[in-house]
Amino acid sequence: MAPPEQFESSKLRTLDVLLREGFDRATLEKSVAALVGTERWIIRPVPFDPTGRSFDLLPPGTIEPAQAWELARRLQTDPSVEDADPAFEAVYAEHTSVTDTAPTLLKAQRAEPGPETFNENDCDWSPRFVKAGEAWKLPGGVSQGEGILIGHPDSGYLPHPELGPNFTPRLGWDFIDDDPTTENPGGGHGLGTASVMASPSDRPSVDGAKLFVDGVAPKAEVVPLRVAKPTLFVPSPVLFNVGVDRLRDSIGFAIQRRVHVISISLGWLPNAGLHRIIQQAVRENIIVIAAAGNYTGPVVVWPGAYDEVVAMAACNASAQPWAFSAWGKAVDATGPGEDVWVAQPGDKVGQSSGTSYATATVAGIAALWLAHHGRDNLLAKYQGGPTLAQVFRHVLRATCDSWPQSQLAWGAGLVNAKACLESPLPDVTALESFTTRALLHESSDTVASTFSGLPEADVLKNLATTLGVDEQKASRLDSEFGRELRFWALTHAPFRHALQEGAGRDRQALKARTQAALPPFSPSLRAAIG
Repeated sequence: MAPPEQFESSKLRTLDVLLREGFDRATLEKSVAALVGTERWIIRPVPFDPTGRSFDLLPPGTIEPAQAWELARRLQTDPSVEDADPAFEAVYAEHTSVTDTAPTLLKAQRAEPGPETFNENDCDWSPRFVKAGEAWKLPGGVSQGEGILIGHPDSGYLPHPELGPNFTPRLGWDFIDDDPTTENPGGGHGLGTASVMASPSDRPSVDGAKLFVDGVAPKAEVVPLRVAKPTLFVPSPVLFNVGVDRLRDSIGFAIQRRVHVISISLGWLPNAGLHRIIQQAVRENIIVIAAAGNYTGPVVVWPGAYDEVVAMAACNASAQPWAFSAWGKAVDATGPGEDVWVAQPGDKVGQSSGTSYATATVAGIAALWLAHHGRDNLLAKYQGGPTLAQVFRHVLRATCDSWPQSQLAWGAGLVNAKACLESPLPDVTALESFTTRALLHESSDTVASTFSGLPEADVLKNLATTLGVDEQKASRLDSEFGRELRFWALTHAPFRHALQEGAGRDRQALKARTQAALPPFSPSLRAAIG
């Protein structure tokens, strides 16, 4: 099934500007005034930025994307500016009948014990699928994530018995309403993903029936951070409809809260400021997990596509890929994501689907791994060497169960919590060797690298045909205008289809079809195309 077409680049949220060392806000104010004249752009420091050199430029009104990209490009020519990147709002309408569905109130029963028997109607199939219960019983370490703090940027939450005593909203923040109350009427998605991470195990529901969610790390603490809000057509914020700057700020907040894991069951558009704060989190030994995306095919969404992040695709109880999971070489591994049992609004429990739940599952595994080995022990062992995020990804991937799917599409395999905890910790030499091999695909600001599941050479050929230029010029344009081209590929359906589907088709027909539907590029990009 092709991705639905309800993409909409609505408006510019902010221009994320990083100044070079030795320059300050006064310098930026002069530069902005010279570019925009009397327009009253607001300049504010980026919250939680440790350098003091990052600023948001807030527009005075609606700014079209082409105008935003032009302004960013002109700012980048200023000698005081190291980088400038627009942050947009984006809307993506998912199919409510498949992903993040309304509660399915079935009378689920636990399966009779047996090796490798998983039935999607068993409410605990997903934690058993990853062998979470077996991981809890391993000797030699804390069993259920005790002492580990998980930062949870999502839609906030709704109260529910399944959240249990270790859910800690008092430590959270609402980045939409800018207050400490993360509970809100649209918090169902955050409720569901939180329950997958840390719902208490072996506890009957209020009516006494065996209908409940087992969290992967039931004794870890989860801190809700509200950054996304559902709409009528977007019940899940996997592709969220508020600015990426809120996600960026929530990660900075989580760093200050000294969380140990960050679980991001959302994403879509990339942003340089978001990438920088994730890099900071990883440097501070926080493990970051993010969703590969829903309904995006060979496009792994951001921040999951960043190299520093563990990106999760989704499968079902029969160990088959979820039909609507994103896939591509940016995926690290695959976990339960189709018909997963989660907490639902109204104190209900139901099934829901999405890479959100594979992400939450692995966030729980990360908490188990840190608690099992002792985070302080891990920091001492790898002091001055690799980050804990690098070590965890190494171990997670190395201990995945194999399955008959391409590692270039679905990652190293199916995650296995027990094997992950049992695995000996790698020495630095082995880890560096693995990392060198595993991270050959580095983050790149090009449209050719946007389609993680497609050969970059094919995308470049399609770009050349679509723009009416030769392949050498297409490569130069992608090198110079990659961020803008990538933005249009992600938000302009005809352009995306031309880049994604042109390989192997009649190139003359493709050219005729696509040149009539090019995005409204910035003036500089239009001039460069010729």
